[in-house]
Amino acid sequence: MYKFLAGLALSVVLSSAWANTELDRNIYSPERGIICDERAGFCVDSFGISMAFTQQYLGDEAQAAMMKKINRVGSRNFDTTRYILSNGVYCDSFQRACFISRFTDEKQVIFTNVLFK
Repeated sequence: MYKFLAGLALSVVLSSAWANTELDRNIYSPERGIICDERAGFCVDSFGISMAFTQQYLGDEAQAAMMKKINRVGSRNFDTTRYILSNGVYCDSFQRACFISRFTDEKQVIFTNVLFK
């Protein structure tokens, strides 16, 4: 029983320590598995751009602005699984990885670990 309680306490401490981890200017992780980019105006999870997390962490206006961008090109033409954050980091949900930029194979390890590990 003691081991269980100690493990639970450690889990709570680690979860609360994770909250709002800053990854770069205007980019943070409100919880493991989610990255929000205030400058770009969206949040992502391991599946890609998330309207629900965008609304939850950046607000209704950010969600509406993102939906406007998607509707402008059409949902069939807007790929939410591949995106570039405002600092140039490129992520691909199918590859389950983030890269230093769109034009390199060099992984951005911290962002990859936040989203996909």
